[in-house]
Amino acid sequence: MTLVPVRRVVGALLAVGLALGFSAPASAAAPAPSIRTVTVTSFDGTPIVVHLFPATGLTAGKRAPSVLFGPGWGSAGETNPASPTVAGLNNAGYNVVTWDPRGFGKSGGAASVDYYKYEGRDMQTLVSWLAEQPEAQRDGANDPRVGMAGGSYGGGIQFVTAGLDRRIDAIVPTIAWNSLVNSMYPNRTAKTGWGNLLCLAGSAGTNRLAQQVKDTCALASTGALPSPALEAWWRDHGPAGRLISRVRVPTMIVQGTVDTLFPLREGIANYNALRTSGTPVKMVWFCGGHGVCNTPAGAAGHVEALTVAWFDRWLKRRRGTATGPGFEYVDDAGVWRGARSYPLGGTHQIRKTGSGTLAFSPADTSGTDVAAAPAVNAVRIAGPAATGRQVVGPPTLKLTYRATGDTPRTSLYAQVVDTGRNLIAGNFATALPIVLDGRTHTLSVPLGALAWNAASLTLEITGGSRLYFPQRATGAVTLRADVSYPVTAPAHSVI
Repeated sequence: MTLVPVRRVVGALLAVGLALGFSAPASAAAPAPSIRTVTVTSFDGTPIVVHLFPATGLTAGKRAPSVLFGPGWGSAGETNPASPTVAGLNNAGYNVVTWDPRGFGKSGGAASVDYYKYEGRDMQTLVSWLAEQPEAQRDGANDPRVGMAGGSYGGGIQFVTAGLDRRIDAIVPTIAWNSLVNSMYPNRTAKTGWGNLLCLAGSAGTNRLAQQVKDTCALASTGALPSPALEAWWRDHGPAGRLISRVRVPTMIVQGTVDTLFPLREGIANYNALRTSGTPVKMVWFCGGHGVCNTPAGAAGHVEALTVAWFDRWLKRRRGTATGPGFEYVDDAGVWRGARSYPLGGTHQIRKTGSGTLAFSPADTSGTDVAAAPAVNAVRIAGPAATGRQVVGPPTLKLTYRATGDTPRTSLYAQVVDTGRNLIAGNFATALPIVLDGRTHTLSVPLGALAWNAASLTLEITGGSRLYFPQRATGAVTLRADVSYPVTAPAHSVI
């Protein structure tokens, strides 16, 4: 019989314990957890600046699960330990890791918009670095127990990373996208309000952008569509297509009811894709995001509480943690409601039709760069007028029209008005591509998704919206609109 040295057995047992997430006994040599900033070298030599905030109360030799929290577009990672983001997760028992994304802050390289070939591989490097930190709980060698959170740019990177790296254990992408092409050029129409703002933020200060981003920003002054090659580049940036099918980790999608950059339909697309794959998924609609919340926002702190609960369930693996119903939304009265899934059971379509003639010109405009507003010049079609019911989801517009003008094509805009409040439900205007050849055409498009009282809604079709490039054509359209609204009884209150 061969005897194995005792020290080798002890070392092996300790390695197994660490791999399972157990903490090594504290010793004089164990460093005390500390906030620190380091520079991590990514796969191609690019320096990425990283900030680590150990969980509150963590002592020497102890470990905790971690959350990677990404910043918004054009921004560096959070450095303030007292910020609600860091402090909230720290106090809930999580290490928090923030970072300056490639091209922003003090990191090197050029921003490629959460591209899996660059920013995605940067994140894989950060995950490997995290696995080596003494505060990080691990599931195995080079495998930290880690989730991801953050909004907008910090939301998009979560889908990319989870699609690339199976070491990610749970994500909470907030106000993220499914397709950047559909978000920025919906129905082949340039959304230049947000486009200009994003270009300003991305190029501010010492920020550095990939050439494709610069080329796209140069188009904003003309309202032109990207070339086929440039469009293909953008289509490769996000979960739509190759990456969403690879996401297998528990995901809570948080989307804004008034978000006009990445509207609710982007979250719905990601939700449907994950449900199809069988991935544990929850969707939450809150009054916020890239837009203006002009109705009651509901109970404060609800999304933050759901986020901590999601991580407690899937990172701390507390099976008894209540994460709420599979779909939650705040309605236009500020009531948080929940149902098992989306769409709500019992939803039925109410159809409304109307017709009219609209003369349009470059003088037509309404709203701001980030929020639609009722138009002066518009054809209006009465809504469902369903008392005690809600529209939850996207109405669908079928438009039959004949139009003439001084350009071959243009876009008109459809928006749903709350006539009682004189505001646009959800802030969103949907672009309607129109052919100006005098012939009869038909198009069908989903409108912006809503979570709204169905009693006082009216559809407007107008010639201009500041969310998009200004109207360039002068002409007239005779149209017939057939609108289907998804109407349902309100889901039960969760607060």
